[in-house]
Parts: sequence; C-alpha cells; structure tokens
Amino acid sequence: MRFWNGLKVFVKGLLMGAVNVVPISSGAIALVLGVFERFINSIKALNHKNFKYLFKGEFTEFGRRTDFRFFVTLVLGVMVGMVFTALFLKQVLKSYEVFVWAFFIGLIIASVINVMKSIEKVSVKNILILVIGFVVSFLLSIHLNPVSNDSFLYLFICGMVGATGMVVPGISGSHLMLLMGNYELIVTHAIPALTKSATFMEGFRVLLPFALGSIVSIVSFSYLLSWLMRDFRNETLSAMSGFMLGSLPVVYPWKEPSADMLDYVFHLPTIDGAFFVSLLMAAVGFFAVYMLNGAVRREEKRKRTRVHHIG
Repeated sequence: MRFWNGLKVFVKGLLMGAVNVVPISSGAIALVLGVFERFINSIKALNHKNFKYLFKGEFTEFGRRTDFRFFVTLVLGVMVGMVFTALFLKQVLKSYEVFVWAFFIGLIIASVINVMKSIEKVSVKNILILVIGFVVSFLLSIHLNPVSNDSFLYLFICGMVGATGMVVPGISGSHLMLLMGNYELIVTHAIPALTKSATFMEGFRVLLPFALGSIVSIVSFSYLLSWLMRDFRNETLSAMSGFMLGSLPVVYPWKEPSADMLDYVFHLPTIDGAFFVSLLMAAVGFFAVYMLNGAVRREEKRKRTRVHHIG
C-alpha cells in the first residue's frame, strides 16, 4: 500500500512539473490534485527546530515531523516532469514557435482573469495598484527586450521569482521567467542539457543557482505569502494581476528584437492559415486554464463542505 501511495504522489509531482515549465500555475495544479496544503506544510516544517532531530541522528522523528517521504517523492516527480516537458517544448519551439507563443497567450489571459476574479473587494486603491502594476510591467515588456542572462546572481534571482508559482495558486513561474528573459535558457536549453553527458555540466551550471534561488524562495515565501494573503490579500492579487497582464507583449508572437536589442519591433500578423491556427491555439490554452480553474473551484467547495460537515 505504501508503494502505491508513493506512486500516486510521484505522478502528481509529474503533473506539477509538466505544468511548471509552461505559463500555468503549478500551485493551482497542486490544489486540484489535493497536495497543495500538504506540500506547503512540509516546506514550512523544514525549519531549524526540526533539523535539530536530523543533526541528532533521529532520522525517523525528522521524517515524521517534516513529512519528508512525501516531500521528496513529490519533488522528484516535479523534477522528472519538468525534464520531459522541457525536452518536448524544445522540439516544438523549433518548428512551431508562433503557435506555442499563441498557446501561451491563451494560458496567460485565462490565468489573469482567474486571479482578478479572486479579488474580493473592488476599490479605488486596488484598481490603482493593478494599473500601476500593469503600466510598469507593460513598459518593461516593450522597452526592455528581455535577453537571457546566465550570471550566477541573476539566475539565483530568477529561481527566487520563478518558484513563486509553486506556492501561489494562479501565478505562473514560467510566465515570470518569460518576462525576465531566461525562459528559453532554463527550459529549452539548460534542462534538456542535463540528459546528455556532453552537455550535462553546461546545464548544471545554469540550473544550480536557479535551484538554490528556488529553494530559498519556496521556504521563505511560504511564510511571506501567508502574511500577504492574510493581511493584504486584495492588494497582493491586484498587483499580481496588473503585473501579469502588462507582460503579455513578451509572448506576442509577431515581433522581432530591434537592431540594438533594446526593444521589440511589433507588427500585425498576416491573415492566413497560420494566423487562424494561432487563434485556435490561443483558444485551446485559454480553455485549458478555464477547465483547471473550474476544477480548483470545485475542489475548494468540496473542502469547505467537508469542513462544514465536520464542524
């Protein structure tokens, strides 16, 4: 029985990992799969109080207090899912780049709508925060062509930012990586590089600081998120909505970097068969997130109903 339970956790991790490399919230997937709260709690349990048991050699007690078996199994599944999905995306982006970006647009727009629906109180302050987030993100997306940066510090920061998608349902870490310019470096270059001995160290050099930043972010942000969402929920969601919406130019398919690489040159698409396929892919992406959000709402309603019956 323990084996099958572990296999279920691993498969759920696979799905989270697969989603983690596309602009969909892996936190939302974790919520649907019923592992989000347990995942967050296991992260919070990795603190100095419980690590004392590890240093004392009390491994069983450490494992029990941190839910370590579950945590390791889930994270292993996430890593495997990310690798296989990244390999798939690498091939698809080579041949169908415009269609992939169009698909991402659908994913992002639906995600933004979902986050905005979560704002419980519409006020002048929240609208202002959303607009400021949108304007800042939009100007950055247009005027600063996000080129890849493989410096250790920047990759560490990317890891800290990108990992928020693991602990914030509705926010996509991959979407933030697109805005920061390191999405293709990490997803379609570094991760697939790990699968070949000749390029393993090249991929490892990029992913090590990214992984370290992710660990720091997940552990620390789980506490910060609890505080922000408890005391400033509407303000936080407003800022996130504006930031995500304003970064859409980054995934707009019909653009090229300018000669000085400082901004984009945007142009309207040619109305042909490829254009209509792109529209279809955007619709597919939107519908995928719409279905996911519906599943999230049903899961949350089921949990509230169960708590009500228990009470």
